[in-house]
Amino acid sequence: MKLLHTETVAAPREQIWAAFMDLKRVGRCFPGAEVTEVDGDDFVGNVKAKIGPFGLTFTGTGTLTVADETAGHARIESTGSESHGFGKADIVIDLHLHEPDAAAAADGMQTRMELVTELTVHGLPTRLGNGLAQRISGPLVGSFLRCMAR
Repeated sequence: MKLLHTETVAAPREQIWAAFMDLKRVGRCFPGAEVTEVDGDDFVGNVKAKIGPFGLTFTGTGTLTVADETAGHARIESTGSESHGFGKADIVIDLHLHEPDAAAAADGMQTRMELVTELTVHGLPTRLGNGLAQRISGPLVGSFLRCMAR
């Protein structure tokens, strides 16, 4: 399933980039997530999520696989398993930083952030449909993007 979220934030591109390169901060900014260990571009962490009536906790590993500051593109790839064996998830997160429209970009203090998430879920959580996933993830990702701008 592919999810797309875009938000323009009141922060310069360099600030957003630096925040996204701090993998522990990325974990702190996403509701329900925690990065527990970082070793270079690799990390270990967990995510707690409520999907309908189910409360799930995924633990796993990930890597920052793309960090092209000039292009404003970063990618994190991770995989995890649900702690009770109900499911497995693979996630690829692509961050693209863009200048907002010309009027908003005049002071250089705004950045348009686009987050594309490719999520592959196996097991019990697969009963969640794409439309519901986009609606559920919208507020969470919006909160995450704003946190990256602080």
